Amino acid sequence: MNKTDQPSLDKARVRATFNKAASRYENFDFLQKEVANRLLQRLEVKNNNVKMVLELGCGTGRIIPSLQKTFAKSRLVCVDMAETMLMMARKTNSSIFKKKKFFICADAENLPFKPGSIDVVYSNLSIQWCPDPLQVFSNVNRLLNKSGGFFVFSTLGPDTLKELRESFEGYSSFSHTTQFLDMHQIGDYLANVGMQNVVIERETLTVNYEEPLKLMKDLKGLGATNASSMRNKNLTSPDTIRKVIASYNRKKIDGKIPATYEVIFGRASSSTIKDGETEGEKVITWRKT
Repeated sequence: MNKTDQPSLDKARVRATFNKAASRYENFDFLQKEVANRLLQRLEVKNNNVKMVLELGCGTGRIIPSLQKTFAKSRLVCVDMAETMLMMARKTNSSIFKKKKFFICADAENLPFKPGSIDVVYSNLSIQWCPDPLQVFSNVNRLLNKSGGFFVFSTLGPDTLKELRESFEGYSSFSHTTQFLDMHQIGDYLANVGMQNVVIERETLTVNYEEPLKLMKDLKGLGATNASSMRNKNLTSPDTIRKVIASYNRKKIDGKIPATYEVIFGRASSSTIKDGETEGEKVITWRKT
């Protein structure tokens, strides 16, 4: 699979929208919290001799206390490319982390860590905002401890917000939702960079809204706006918005519109160690749902 197969994202826009949304982000992140919990529930740390855990795309730091509890004896380092998000994470977790060096502003495509220095990389709903996920996976594989490092993540698949995308069809020639990789592409990418024991699972979550404008408000509040380089860089006309809303309202079920999120959960390791096998004292099991 080539890089040209990937969705085209505007990295500067992604960073800018998340920086802008940081102060209100936690008013809208109910889906992120739900998915984070489902991802953690898939992990069973049988023997916590994991020394270094990296959270990739920590956002405002909501999941940090849970990660700290899961990996109680580990050093946790949190990375995000949005400076304001990172400031919020540092502020809300000041009682856990006293030193700023545990929070690093960095790009997932160019992580500033030594090869083999990380035991576990955890990433919840952030990889979909990376323009070059193949490079992200390559970076993760480079950083993982080669005697049994683990990568656990969630991301969004192509059916995400399909109703909103369909509602724009016929009214605009531009892309109005971000396009995401499917689970097979993700699995191929992980294999291509040399990762082992790849497991990919898919869940469909549906959020119901009273009206389309409420969904759009939530997306804006999260900073999860359209980051496609093929988006309309001008404001969508009021007439088009009215038509899109009318189209979306025709999808109502029991008086509410559905918003689909295709969530992809994955794990991979840097070696051929399988679940339940021991390398030293590091044993992490992926619970099948």
